[in-house]
Amino acid sequence: MPISQAFLNKKMNLRETIKLIYQKKWLIFWMTVLGAVLFFDLMVIQEPQYKAGSRILVVQKQALGQDIYTISKSAQYLTKILKEGIYSDTFFEEIISSPYQIEASDFSELSKERRKEWEKIVSISIIRDLGVMEINVSYPQKEKAEQINWAIVDVLERNHQFYHGGGNNIEIKILDKPLVSENPISVNLFIGTILGGLLGFLIGISWILRKEYSFLDRNQFSI
Repeated sequence: MPISQAFLNKKMNLRETIKLIYQKKWLIFWMTVLGAVLFFDLMVIQEPQYKAGSRILVVQKQALGQDIYTISKSAQYLTKILKEGIYSDTFFEEIISSPYQIEASDFSELSKERRKEWEKIVSISIIRDLGVMEINVSYPQKEKAEQINWAIVDVLERNHQFYHGGGNNIEIKILDKPLVSENPISVNLFIGTILGGLLGFLIGISWILRKEYSFLDRNQFSI
């Protein structure tokens, strides 16, 4: 018997698969509804977050004979170093020591968990080749989100030399001061619900097909 024929005898063909899905359409429907409802509930019960944003410019003094391309690449390199520095334990300790009323008790006592929390709260984006960093802080408390952003900008402005080693040749300039959103960050409930429903739909189909394939395999084995 050809291999292709044996495979068709063992597994359902496309028509049988569609027929099976149609027969189980109500189960798939309710799995879809369940996925959509669960995703909707998860998004609704999440604590609202406020977003504070700022922008800084990393400036490198131009050396004699240095072209613009080299300067732009150097600025990009420096912003990447500073980004990694912001997520370091040393930088976090400076944030706690800053005069912006950010307490260590606001974060976990475990170093590993604290790093995860800090990375979740602080988001850094780099505008390529321009040496510009966008700093965004998300936090449940509006005032605290702004304070954390101010602390980050302040520490960078005062102690940036510690992280890049460029000395006085590097300057940090504030393009946009920290500004916090008036309202919490909106969650797109519609898209989230659709994704939840899609996930439930796929799980329902996968479960039905897997169960049917397992049944066919057992019958094949018994024969």
